[in-house]
Amino acid sequence: MRETTAEIWIGPDESGDWMGGQGGINATHLMLLRENSRPAWMLLPGNLYDAKPPTIGPAKVWVPTAMNPLQDALLLFAVMGARVPEVRAVLNEFEKSRSKTRLDLDGRFPNGLPKQVYEACQKHLKNWHVIVSVGDYSLAKRDLNVVAAYDQLRIEVRTTR
Repeated sequence: MRETTAEIWIGPDESGDWMGGQGGINATHLMLLRENSRPAWMLLPGNLYDAKPPTIGPAKVWVPTAMNPLQDALLLFAVMGARVPEVRAVLNEFEKSRSKTRLDLDGRFPNGLPKQVYEACQKHLKNWHVIVSVGDYSLAKRDLNVVAAYDQLRIEVRTTR
């Protein structure tokens, strides 16, 4: 059995666009951290409020590194969801796979990706509202403190009590 231990909802940051909002999110993407014998982030379209429901195709799946699982999730979104060209270019310098829909980052980079990749993501991933929900024993808790480095994102972290 696979367990979902963390989820991330991501949508455009509309905080300054309209008044009277409740601080919620109109998510365009959903990420799930599924853990059991091996953790994996799954990126899915998530906008359930459009006139047409999202087409659910094959998920983009990345096995995160043991040291930076949350940063790897944001990187997956930057590369495969938001398709930020600057982040994709830096990642392509180190990860030469043609397809990025299924990557084992932990196998390829056991000590974490080169810091230039994470720095590019922190610099160029912007104007998104991100809600991170993390369970008590989730691998994603390992680098929750990193959210402060993503100063161009509006990030909320929700943990269990």
